[in-house]
Amino acid sequence: MTQAFANLIALLRRPEILAICAVVFMADVQMGIVASTFSLYAGSLGATPALIGALTGFTSLIAMGAALPIGVLSDRRGRRNVIAAGMLCFVGAPWLYTLAPTAWWLFPTRALASLGALAVFMVSAAYLGDIVTRQERGLAVGIFATAMSLGFTVGPALGGLIAARYGYHASYYLAALLALIGFGVALRGLKRISAPSLSPGRSPSVAQSPAPPGRLRLLLRNPLLMAASLGNLCNNMAYGVLFGFFPLYAATLGLDEAAIGGLFAARALASTVTRLPTGLLTTRLPSHLLLSAALLLDLLVMLALAGTTQPLLLALLLAGDGIAYGMFLTAGQSLVTETAGAAERGAAIGLYTVAGSIGGAAGPFALGLVAEAWGLASVFVATAALMLLGVALLWVLSVRQRRLAVLPG
Repeated sequence: MTQAFANLIALLRRPEILAICAVVFMADVQMGIVASTFSLYAGSLGATPALIGALTGFTSLIAMGAALPIGVLSDRRGRRNVIAAGMLCFVGAPWLYTLAPTAWWLFPTRALASLGALAVFMVSAAYLGDIVTRQERGLAVGIFATAMSLGFTVGPALGGLIAARYGYHASYYLAALLALIGFGVALRGLKRISAPSLSPGRSPSVAQSPAPPGRLRLLLRNPLLMAASLGNLCNNMAYGVLFGFFPLYAATLGLDEAAIGGLFAARALASTVTRLPTGLLTTRLPSHLLLSAALLLDLLVMLALAGTTQPLLLALLLAGDGIAYGMFLTAGQSLVTETAGAAERGAAIGLYTVAGSIGGAAGPFALGLVAEAWGLASVFVATAALMLLGVALLWVLSVRQRRLAVLPG
């Protein structure tokens, strides 16, 4: 324990780690401000539950097409400029939300926000993998994920409070301002570094070659990456459903924007305190076990949400979802950054993100129709059923990869 604490202090003293953590903190504050009230804001512009589901899933649809190219771009051109460009997207998106005359006008702005999230969060994880050693990686990912979650703890509480007192537009202006500060931190605090330069021992021809199609096929054959990607699909589906439909469900119970923002802040706080311990656990336990445990916990939370109407119980359930999400995010990022080499780390995280985007897109799209047909509570039951199937497939894949590991050659 003493050595782990010493390692933690040593990592926190490194300026480049503090800088990347500050960037993702500001980005997640911005994201949290918007996420806690977005479905309510879309509803105020006339969006139906099905349209809100489409808006929620649309960001993941964009990510399905853009994640891998952005990851490859960061491999070939360096991480810093891609991350800074993502922060500029985060500056523009909240401001453009305030100009939308109808809910349909929110689609292009959601696309801009999705590109920002890919460029910042996905590439920041690759950047972190570049600047730490293999031995440091689990703890470093725990620190990084904790900084993200702290931002998402502050964001929903702040956004909900400001929206309740001063309106949605005021909260979105604040989100844009915070993203602008994060853009400055990215430019000033991050190193100019490219992934291939951190890969001693690789030949220039390998490091500088285009990622697709050969390298992509190699990544697709990696059983650890495929297991993590399948889990990410389930995890993002649950995330999209929660942020797309829970605010609407809570509003039907009489909760206002400030109360809903507080519930999401409680969720984020629970996620925050989970991430650093999970980072330490990844050095002792197989990551796929942590991923399975996180998905099973979230499955139970979704089932319980469907029958819960008391605010205190809702807060406890959202805290459970936060614990599950924090476990999954930390273990998943640790697994992917460790599995891939520096020259293809951006592409690997891009592939992992594409899989998550499929869940984040398909879930809200389909479940928005479920909400219109059978009510908001039915969305959580349907999500739990789909996650059960995903957990079963993840377990089968994990068994297969263990068998492959013992085969000769």
